[in-house]
Formats: sequence, C-alpha cells, structure tokens
Amino acid sequence: MIAQTPSLDSLFGMGGIELQQIFDLALLFFLHTIRLSAFFLSAPFFGAAAITVQIRIMVSVLISASLFGLIEVPNPQTLPFLSLVEVIFVEMAIGLSMGLILSVMFSSVALAGEKIAASAGLGFAAQVDPNLGGQTPVVSQILNLFAITVFLSLDGHLQCIALIRMSYELLPLGQLLDFSTFISAGLNAAGHMFSLASLLSLPVVAILLLANVTVGVVTRSAPQLNLFSFGFPLTILACFFALYFVTTPLGYAIRDFLNFVLQFLEATLLEVG
Repeated sequence: MIAQTPSLDSLFGMGGIELQQIFDLALLFFLHTIRLSAFFLSAPFFGAAAITVQIRIMVSVLISASLFGLIEVPNPQTLPFLSLVEVIFVEMAIGLSMGLILSVMFSSVALAGEKIAASAGLGFAAQVDPNLGGQTPVVSQILNLFAITVFLSLDGHLQCIALIRMSYELLPLGQLLDFSTFISAGLNAAGHMFSLASLLSLPVVAILLLANVTVGVVTRSAPQLNLFSFGFPLTILACFFALYFVTTPLGYAIRDFLNFVLQFLEATLLEVG
C-alpha cells in the first residue's frame, strides 16, 4: 500500500488560511483604502505635488489598516461583479467630492492673494505653482503657505481624517447614495470661496485703497510728480507694511476660516447621510 503524505495541518496541529480567504481579506482591505486614497488625491496639502505618490499610498494603507475591522463592509462573496464595480466607483466619488470641496474652499486664500497683488501692482511678480500647473502671484503663494501652516498647527489634517472616519458611519461602505447633495455643496463652496476671499483680503485692500487715494491727491496737487515714479513704489511699500501689520489678525482670520470649512464639510456629510 502507498503511504499517504501527512498534511501540514496534521504535522503542525493548526489550521491554515485558505487562498479564498486571503483574496477576500485583500479585497476588503482594498475597499477600505478607496475612499481615503481618493480624498488624499484631491484634498489640499494631502494632494500637494511635493508629496509623492508613494507617500500617499503608504499613508492611506497605514490609516486604512488602523480602521480595518471598525467599519462594516459587505461580504464580497455575495456581491456580483457589476455591484462590486459600482461600489468602487461610489467610494471614489465620495472621497473625491470631499477633497474637492475642501480644495475649492481652500482656494479662497489664493484668491485673496491675487486680489491683494492686483491692488498693489504686484501681479507681475508671479511664480510657477506646481500644484496648479500655472503662474500665480507670489503673494498668493505666501498666503497659501501661511494657511497650510495654520492648518497643520490646528490639527486640521487630523480633523479631516476624523471626518473620513465619520463618513463611514453616515455613508456606509457599499451603500448607494444620491450625489445631488454633494453637487449642491460644491456649488455653495464655490460661492463661499469668493466671499471668504473678499473678507480675507479686505484689510490689506482697504489700506491700499487709501494709499492710492493719497497718491491721487498728491499727483493732482503736484502734476510735475510722475505717477509711476512716485505712486508705484509708495503702493508697493504700503502693501508690504500692510501685510506685516495684519499678520496676527490674518492668522486668527484663517483660523476661523478653517473652522468654517471643516464645519461646512461636516454639515454636508450630515445632510447626505
């Protein structure tokens, strides 16, 4: 008689993991990472060009591993292929929508810098922005970096991850939903972008307006003074001094601005859920 080769289970006295179970676990973990990865792709700071794709993938995998087991997911064996593809696209749409809403609202700071640069005559002082792929004024880039610093100092990145965690409770993984609320929230975010940019740039623009009025009065009373040789340097100096003196109030304004943005995103998730 031919002796049978003992199995691994009989040798080690423990059961192994079937290949199908490994595939199911990998699929569940992949479903966990879709929404978070899509959010990191489109959100401000997380989607910056300076952060490489490898770092984004590593952070998404680590955060998804910490959430693994805490989020209810559908059984992949009971889902047909077309339903699984639909779930993947829905998860991508949710993450991209949340990130784009934050990006649109965050663009208020850059828009405020463009208004300040245009009022001060510094529109020509532009550099290539790697995030946008075009030229933006230096004032916009400085204010954008300032806003990112305030964002990180207030643990805004941790609050964004907490919102992602809350979104799984309000919008469970595998549940289909109506995206009309996200569309209306995106349109409202675009409207808030212009109003917030006006509020952020109002102090500096008001000082520049007074400087331009002063230059106009001086050049009217003394026509021999050249407008470009006298008014242009005065306006630029007034812009620099205004930016210096409004640094502290601008920091508090950006703090309130970031709180409003995060509350707006949370209200959107509550409305969708």
